[in-house]
Amino acid sequence: MCGVIFKKTNRSWNNPMNPNEMEVYYSLLPLIIILEIVTISFSYYAATWGRRKKSEEALSRLHKSFIGIFFVEYWYWVSRPALIFFKFIKITPNGITAISIVLSFITGVIYAFGWIGPGGWMLIVSATLDMLDGALARETGQTTKSGAFFDSCGDRYSDSFVFIGIGAYFLSKNFSPSGSFTLSQTDFLGVIVIMLLILGASAMSYVKARGDVAGASTKRGLMQRPERVMMLSAYCVLDPFFRIVFQRYNINSDAGILTIIIIMTLLVNISAVSRMVDLFKIIRNMEK
Repeated sequence: MCGVIFKKTNRSWNNPMNPNEMEVYYSLLPLIIILEIVTISFSYYAATWGRRKKSEEALSRLHKSFIGIFFVEYWYWVSRPALIFFKFIKITPNGITAISIVLSFITGVIYAFGWIGPGGWMLIVSATLDMLDGALARETGQTTKSGAFFDSCGDRYSDSFVFIGIGAYFLSKNFSPSGSFTLSQTDFLGVIVIMLLILGASAMSYVKARGDVAGASTKRGLMQRPERVMMLSAYCVLDPFFRIVFQRYNINSDAGILTIIIIMTLLVNISAVSRMVDLFKIIRNMEK
């Protein structure tokens, strides 16, 4: 089999990949390893899906979005060993929330330095921990209103850390060693989009909170926090590879990350407005 592969590619052990090919290979290697693990685990999970009981944690997070209960349950199942470890070391749900916030801050710093790929992997870790705090609270009987409040506030800070880090990346690379600062059109657009993204994400959570105060609730909106995390992290882990492709075709290397945040910004603000309209109608009907 190896001989066939080498024959088709005209490559042997004495004729290794050139530097450009090695760069592509190493940019994709972490993803290849992860995909192998995910493929095996996902195949097993899908085969046993029909016999599995749906967890309350997954059902509580379910809403009308492109992340269905199947994928939510799958991620809880994959991260189950981490949950068991946290129970063993007796860490509290609030402790996990605090760790998640700290990791989100580190993620923002990583993004600010322009390490988009590593930032994507760190975002996955921090978001997974954010999912596990509620599951741990339910399993250990530590569910409290104060914990839910802390988790909700922590989510706002976690989102802001990540988005501000990306915005800082667009700004920081425009400083020259002499101290002068010139902002390119692309980077200026990136900063504006990030500000609108922060606005939309904050509006979504605030509208929901005000609706809860008025006794109304809705899960309307496509781009909620799980979708934002999934979309951003999914691209970022592939960012090193896309940058190589963009460079070869003389495309701005930030075209990928800029496109993703533009899509997220549009969907987040559309979701916030639709949620606002929905709750306004519900509250007005309640008044009548």
